[in-house]
Amino acid sequence: MVENGKLKTGNWVLLFMLAVLLSCTEQKDPLIGRWTVDKVNVEFDESRSTPEMVRQFGEMEKGNVIEISKNHELLFITDGDTLKAKCMLEGDRLLCDDKPFGFLKDNKLITEEVTPLGKVVVYYRK
Repeated sequence: MVENGKLKTGNWVLLFMLAVLLSCTEQKDPLIGRWTVDKVNVEFDESRSTPEMVRQFGEMEKGNVIEISKNHELLFITDGDTLKAKCMLEGDRLLCDDKPFGFLKDNKLITEEVTPLGKVVVYYRK
């Protein structure tokens, strides 16, 4: 492999191929990054809410931000509050502190919250 302190030509090729192979096999983690609200669907029971309440709830959700670090620490930033959790992707489901939080579909992070008034689905994008 080494003669007179120098690598043989064939070994340089082997090292180069190994470096290329290692760089190609490194996959980018789809969770890591800053996620901002792309769309909010508020599906409230019309007999228990008003259109203004639905609009306000949707506007409030639009300010949410999710940040996921390389060590899979999730920060959920809402108006005046920040929640921290450890997250992981199990198939397409996102678990935070081992509890369902949402799912990843078509490069979007989707959360769903069920309230006494109905359901709120929030779509996040990077």
